[in-house]
Amino acid sequence: MGFTRSVACGLAVASALVHGHPFEKRAGSVNVANSASSLTLLYQNNLNASDDVNHVSAILLDSMTQGAGQSACAALSESLLSAQTIKNYSSDFLKSLSYLQFSGRVAPQQAFFIQDGVLEVDENSELSFPAGTADYKTLPILCTQSNQASQPQNSTSTAANEIAVSAAGNTFLGYRNKKSFRFLGIPYADQPVRFTYSHLYSSSGQTINATAYGSQCVQSGGGSENCLFLNIQTPYVPKTGSTTNLRPVMFWIHGGGFTGGSGSDSLSDGGNLASREDLVVVTINYRLSTLGFLAIPGTNITGNFGIGDQITALEVELHPLCCCRCTDEL
Repeated sequence: MGFTRSVACGLAVASALVHGHPFEKRAGSVNVANSASSLTLLYQNNLNASDDVNHVSAILLDSMTQGAGQSACAALSESLLSAQTIKNYSSDFLKSLSYLQFSGRVAPQQAFFIQDGVLEVDENSELSFPAGTADYKTLPILCTQSNQASQPQNSTSTAANEIAVSAAGNTFLGYRNKKSFRFLGIPYADQPVRFTYSHLYSSSGQTINATAYGSQCVQSGGGSENCLFLNIQTPYVPKTGSTTNLRPVMFWIHGGGFTGGSGSDSLSDGGNLASREDLVVVTINYRLSTLGFLAIPGTNITGNFGIGDQITALEVELHPLCCCRCTDEL
């Protein structure tokens, strides 16, 4: 059984990989998706995995001109959402957009730029398509989200679904599936020294590949001592530097009797929680068994290194993706 800590703070994707990781490189070589706009992934999740194929997701961007929105969607390997797609999945979009209105993230009767013109949730809480776009200079943008993977076992990074995000002095390369933006294998600490307490990851100015889980910590089924990674799944990526509309964070500490387990267990994958509950899910690895808990009286091997790792992970500040050093409650 694992342990969940609900942290009342904002989202801020990713940290960085350990020194010398083969995918670590200097920042500036990738297009940062949140440099000019936040990104919200819209998906009406009914928690029926067998029904996922009958639903679509979309990406909402901040207000801009329709032409700029078309370019912004293209930079994500997507296009402006079509009116026909919205009509085909009208129930999904009505519920998703109504929720945005209810939560105060868009205005009542908000209009959106789409491929064919404008979409609006009208005063009768119905989808409508007002004629003409000349009356609208800037509006929020609705882009397609074409990746159809919806489960952890079929979700992988491709050139079409990758997304680079600037956070905490680094750039993190993650990807999206149907339900969430996924940033995996993010080291939250420098590579640990055996039988010493971990320290927050210290590199900056790097581009970090966060498209695959990091190694699990040493246990009976294998693993590595270089294992202090966390994973983030989120429905929302704030614009660089923004502190608005930040989502709450659920911090998951895996179970396993302090001898096994990892934050990459597919049974505790955060995709459904991120999309259904509109929150950020963080899962972590921490040192286990002898390497995590050995204590020898009269020496400097004082034990509880695995608990120390959990505390280190809770102190990570990855704004805007996920900050955990905040006022919290169990």
